[in-house]
Amino acid sequence: MVKLRTIREAMLILSIGICAVAQDNPPTQPTPPPAFGQNAPILNPDNPPLSGLDEPSLELKTATRSFVSPMLLAAESGDSNGQNRIGGSGAEAVTTLMGALDLQKFWPKSDLFLEYIGGAGIGNDPYYVRQLQAAGLEAVTRWRTGQLSLHDAFSYLPDGSYYAETSVGFPGYGIATGGLGLNTLPGMFHFNSTATGIGVGDIPRLQNTALADIVQAITPRSAVTIVGAYSNSHFYHNTDDLVNGDQTTIEAGYSHLISRHDQLAAIYAWQLFRFPLNAGGEIYNQVVNLRWSHTISGRMNFIAEAGPQYTDLRYNGTSNTSWSPSARAIFRYRFEHTSLMASYEKFISQGSGFFAGADTQVAQVSVRRPLRRTYDLLVEAGYSHNSRLQPLIIAGVSANNYDEEFAGATLRRHVGREWDLFAAYRFGEVSFDAPVPLGGAIGKTNQRQVGTVGLEWHPKPTRIE
Repeated sequence: MVKLRTIREAMLILSIGICAVAQDNPPTQPTPPPAFGQNAPILNPDNPPLSGLDEPSLELKTATRSFVSPMLLAAESGDSNGQNRIGGSGAEAVTTLMGALDLQKFWPKSDLFLEYIGGAGIGNDPYYVRQLQAAGLEAVTRWRTGQLSLHDAFSYLPDGSYYAETSVGFPGYGIATGGLGLNTLPGMFHFNSTATGIGVGDIPRLQNTALADIVQAITPRSAVTIVGAYSNSHFYHNTDDLVNGDQTTIEAGYSHLISRHDQLAAIYAWQLFRFPLNAGGEIYNQVVNLRWSHTISGRMNFIAEAGPQYTDLRYNGTSNTSWSPSARAIFRYRFEHTSLMASYEKFISQGSGFFAGADTQVAQVSVRRPLRRTYDLLVEAGYSHNSRLQPLIIAGVSANNYDEEFAGATLRRHVGREWDLFAAYRFGEVSFDAPVPLGGAIGKTNQRQVGTVGLEWHPKPTRIE
């Protein structure tokens, strides 16, 4: 009896304990599923809608902290064709001094990136000082099922920019100089310069590129996008009859996520290229492309697209229409220690100042690899072929087509956390099919080689939260 009483008391104490625990920990209510748009696959930043401007990045995600970051750069360059003349000119030394100030600010549903770059290229034979000015903006605001993003890159970059942009790279984000890294139609970011970035003499030029992008998810796997873009380029002190112009693009697209790694998109775009009346009038271009991407987050990204384009050339009261293909392919791959990028594009371009519109094909490749712990090596090369769209009677250089090729390498050594030493080499050549004037001379080939050494200072960013 005593033993039975002891068991009953133990069971009573256990029951009371269980009841107490149950009162302290009420039953968990089932968690409702998240609202559409909060985690919709089509809005995933690692694989964003294919018809919009955002593209997958292979870079590691950085901390979302607001800060201001300055940078300073000083470089000395030796140029084999200092006056950038057809047929060549004497060697020249150029000093480049630049500074950059970057700001990034984050809010719960919005991001803002601003950049300013200022500096000068100083030559010694003859002595000159040419200013370098650029400013850039990226702004994004999001809602439950979509987002709006704005981008702008404004620059006044005369010939002195060659020693920074094509030899060592601008400090900072690069958004002020058009390095927006966005997913667009073929040729969208070859608005204002020659297709591979080679300079056009010592003529100062003003450039601006502005874009707006709206993304709206309609299902967890589908989204529609609208993109508007405008670009303008103007050459000052123009003794080589280079052609000013602007370009407007309106683009609509539909994206569908067909698997975790694959997307399909359909894009329609309307484009208008405008030139002074005595230099070529207008070019209307309509493009329909199908686009496909395969993305493995953080490792590989491949985008391919193709489709027809209908072009209407209007000059001197006449109209000339034609059909041609538009295409683009971009491949990015990150190995354990090496990053590779290769691309090909075929599109209608503004003509780079040489022509009032051109049929352009561009191929580029770059490889970046760290060497040991403190060195970083970048090797890149590119080629483009450009054919005149307007007749020879229209303003521009007196050639039917031209080719460009470039190759270069930059080696950086990180000295502590705030300093970089670098050395760079760049080869560039422009070849025309007929003699043209450039830089005060007449010929068919313009070749340039530049070697650069320099120092860059990038202190620790200052938080502004």
